[in-house]
Amino acid sequence: MTSSLVPSLIAFLGVIALIPVALWVMKRAQSLRPGAGGPLAIVAALSTGPRERIAVLNAGGRYLVVGITAQQMTLLATLDEWPGAGAPDASASTPAPSPFSRLLRRIDPNDPNR
Repeated sequence: MTSSLVPSLIAFLGVIALIPVALWVMKRAQSLRPGAGGPLAIVAALSTGPRERIAVLNAGGRYLVVGITAQQMTLLATLDEWPGAGAPDASASTPAPSPFSRLLRRIDPNDPNR
């Protein structure tokens, strides 16, 4: 090997050795983002098609029910508290509905398809 090739080879090996280090730093930096663990979080989601879903977002203590498609996001309802947070009625003879079905009833209680 010539003496002019040695510094280039050392620099190349140094760059190759820094790739895993850079990937590790990037992975750690994602958890330090200002939005990570912030006031906006996805609480629940339901897929309604290949690229469509209904999601419940917790935004500063309020719950937003949104419909998400490939082109847009639409607000369906705003809730002040999570529907499943209260204790179920002990006098009811039928099983308590799931929190998601109660949420859907709050969105459109007159829907005949439910």
